Amino acid sequence: MIEFAPLFTLEVTHEYYGGRSPDFEFTTPSGTERLLAGGHLLAKTRESRLNVLYEKNTIQIEGKTLQFGLRLVNPSFSNFSVLPFLPGEGLALYRNAGADPTVLDAPVALLLNAADPQDAELLAAGLFGVVEIEVGAGFYAAAPEFGIAFEARAETLKYYVVARNYPSAEFDDLGVSDAGFAAEARPQIQFDRVAASAFGADDLPAALLGGADARVALFRSQAPVARRARARRRIQLARNTEVIVSQLPQPGAAAPTADLVIHLSK
Repeated sequence: MIEFAPLFTLEVTHEYYGGRSPDFEFTTPSGTERLLAGGHLLAKTRESRLNVLYEKNTIQIEGKTLQFGLRLVNPSFSNFSVLPFLPGEGLALYRNAGADPTVLDAPVALLLNAADPQDAELLAAGLFGVVEIEVGAGFYAAAPEFGIAFEARAETLKYYVVARNYPSAEFDDLGVSDAGFAAEARPQIQFDRVAASAFGADDLPAALLGGADARVALFRSQAPVARRARARRRIQLARNTEVIVSQLPQPGAAAPTADLVIHLSK
C-alpha cells in the first residue's frame, strides 16, 4: 500500500475576507513537475490551499527548491488590496530564504528574462507572483504551513447625499453615523459633514450630482477605512433620531473608489 503524508501547505489569506483568499490559483512550472515526480510528491489544491504530499518510505528531496506560480483570477483584486509592487515593477517573489525555513520572507521584485526558457514559461503563464520553497529535512517530520497575507486597501469613505424636495432645515439635520461598532467590536468610524461649497479636488463635483432642485452634502470618514467583503453593519443615515437608511451601502470588490451616492426624495 502506498501512503502519503503532508510535506507542506501553502495558502493565501486576505484581510478583506478575514481569512483565506479565493483570488488566486496555483500553477506548477514544468521544472517543478519533474521534481515532484522524481521525489514521489503530489501537489493538490483544495479549497484554495496548496497541499504538497510525499510518499512514505521513499527518497527525500531536502535541499531542492519547488516553484509554484500565483495566477490572479479576480480582475477586481487591486480595488481592495494593497499590492506588493506596482504594475511593471516585476512579479512578487516569495521565498523561505531566511533564518526560519518554515516561514516565507517578505516578497521581492522578480524581473523575468523572456530569452530564458524557464522565465519565458512563467511569463507565458501570466502570473501575479512566484513562490519558491526550499525543502528542508525537517519538513518530513513536521510539515510547515506557509502563508502569504494581503492587507486590505484603506481609503476615505464618502457618502454623497443628494436630496430633493427637502426643506433646508430638514436637510441640515441629516447625518451619517456608525451605530454598529460596539456590537461588532470594532473601532467606530466618525464622519464629518462637508457642504457642497466646500468639496475638495478629490471629491465628486457637486454640480454633477444634482440639479438646481437638489441639495447635496458629503459625509466623509475622518480616517481611511479598510475594505471588507462583509459590510460593516449599521452605518446609517438619520435625521436627528429618525433613521432614514439603516444600512448604507459600502464599496464592493468591483468598485474602484469608496465614493457612494445616496438619493433621497420626498
